[in-house]
Parts: sequence; structure tokens; C-alpha cells
Amino acid sequence: MNARNDVKRTSDQSLNAKLVLAAAQLRFAALVDFLVARWLERCATNAEAAQRLFKTDRKPTREFGMRVSLCRFISTLG
Repeated sequence: MNARNDVKRTSDQSLNAKLVLAAAQLRFAALVDFLVARWLERCATNAEAAQRLFKTDRKPTREFGMRVSLCRFISTLG
């Protein structure tokens, strides 16, 4: 009778080990998914920042023209 209990226990332990391993694999896959999603979000943010940085804007030429007119105005006062 003890032999049967020992055999039964080892099969239960192997079943439990399989369940524990499956749960660990699911947790690991969820962690990898989370980390990849966070990395992709950072890449998208960096790409948006780079686009804003290198975006050609025509406002500086207009501001430059205003500076020149201000300099002329100040030079006529002094």
C-alpha cells in the first residue's frame, strides 16, 4: 500500500511540476510582451521627437526679417 502511495505521489509531483513550468512560461511570455511594447513605445516617441527636430519650418526667416527691421529702428533712435 505504501508503494502505491509513493507512485501516486511522484506522478502528482510531475503533474504539478508541469503546471508550474507552464505558469512560469506564461509569466515569462507576458513579461517579454510588456518589455517589447515599452521598447516600441520609446522608439515611436524618439521617432516623433526626431521628426519635430528636423522638421523644416519657415518661421525663422520671417523672424530674421523682423530682427533686421528692429535693428534699423534702434539705429535710427541712437
